[in-house]
Amino acid sequence: MKFSAAPLAAYALITGLFAALLAGPLLAAGPDTNGYRPGHSLNVQPLATMRVQNKGISRDQAAALVKRRFGGKILAIKEVQRDGRSVFRVKGLSEKSQVYVVFVDKQTGQISR
Repeated sequence: MKFSAAPLAAYALITGLFAALLAGPLLAAGPDTNGYRPGHSLNVQPLATMRVQNKGISRDQAAALVKRRFGGKILAIKEVQRDGRSVFRVKGLSEKSQVYVVFVDKQTGQISR
């Protein structure tokens, strides 16, 4: 049995075009941006970026820092004064079901007990 090259070439061309149509939107997004989409803000910024802005950190950023360091769940966050500085008092529940309280300096993001 003999096959003609024309139908195989047409099949390859159609398959290639179909693959390009499917991959086009994925490739148009550019390099991997770790989920960042222009016009959408991320809740967590690197600590160095927070310091450079010199505006301090938000409640959400303080919660994210504590959760990243200690894990578990965040139960409550309250802004308080400690040693003359504004800090967030963060109450959390560890994965071993132990309640903990830490303080996050509002200006520097430093965590202390």
